[in-house]
Amino acid sequence: MTHRIFSNSFVLALLVAGITMTGCKSVPVDIMSMTAPDSLQTNQNGSFVVETNADAKLPVSVSWEFGDDATASGASSTHSFSEAGTYTVTASATNRKGKSSDMSSATVVVVNPPVPAQIVSIRASENSPDTQTSVTFSASVNGDEPVSYAWSLGDGTSSSDASPSHTFAEPGTYTVQLNASNRAGSDSRSMSITVDWYEAAICREVSELSSTFFDRNSSELTDEGMAALGDNLEILAECPNMNVRVEGTAAPGERRPQELSEDRARAVEQYYTDNGIPASRVVTFGNGRAEDLSSKKDGLAQYRRVDTIIVR
Repeated sequence: MTHRIFSNSFVLALLVAGITMTGCKSVPVDIMSMTAPDSLQTNQNGSFVVETNADAKLPVSVSWEFGDDATASGASSTHSFSEAGTYTVTASATNRKGKSSDMSSATVVVVNPPVPAQIVSIRASENSPDTQTSVTFSASVNGDEPVSYAWSLGDGTSSSDASPSHTFAEPGTYTVQLNASNRAGSDSRSMSITVDWYEAAICREVSELSSTFFDRNSSELTDEGMAALGDNLEILAECPNMNVRVEGTAAPGERRPQELSEDRARAVEQYYTDNGIPASRVVTFGNGRAEDLSSKKDGLAQYRRVDTIIVR
């Protein structure tokens, strides 16, 4: 058997060579963790960070691709996205001039910022309706969907429809208000609408009402006189916008002409109000004794009368 004997100096040289070879070993780069936001709003900056292994052979470089053609470098970076969408963000780490590399990716969902409800305008299909005309209300509203609508129509009526229709039962001026809301906020706006009584075609066509006549020195309505007032009553009931001035007259020779003319006017007024015409629509006036006499064949009887005059 042959034995080889190594000198102490040779053994020492081998040990030094092994240590030197171990110290020169290249450790590849690894991405240990990646931090990225799950979601962002458009134009909102997000922070992107990677951590590589501490023992990687230096130098280590990191580059970023954000999925929207934008890039960056460095272990940490900030970035914002100009358009909504889903983006894949990729980080690449290299060392020793690209001889060792690692990659990691994250998905970022980008959404547009919330837009609160904002009322641009509200409008009515008819700004001066009558009590038989249906009015449709509508609005132009900006903001994220879904939008909730809350209408208050000014007469105790409300609606949650986007475009409600309504008929006002009474005349008057009403304040109509809309509150529009979504998850991001709310807005309110109001408008005024004036409602008139419904007026039939006859109300626009009729120009005068019938006069009623009385017996001499009397303010009591006759059957013939009430028949004439009945015709007037039908028109007044049909035309709630129509007001009247009731003028009584006494003929020459009648006693107490001023008082008599006033009593006759009040008798006609009483007839109207007893039959449903509001007193607020009737004004009475006594003309006293008629002065402008004519020679009509009916003689003085034509002056024992009450005229119902339309007031527009």
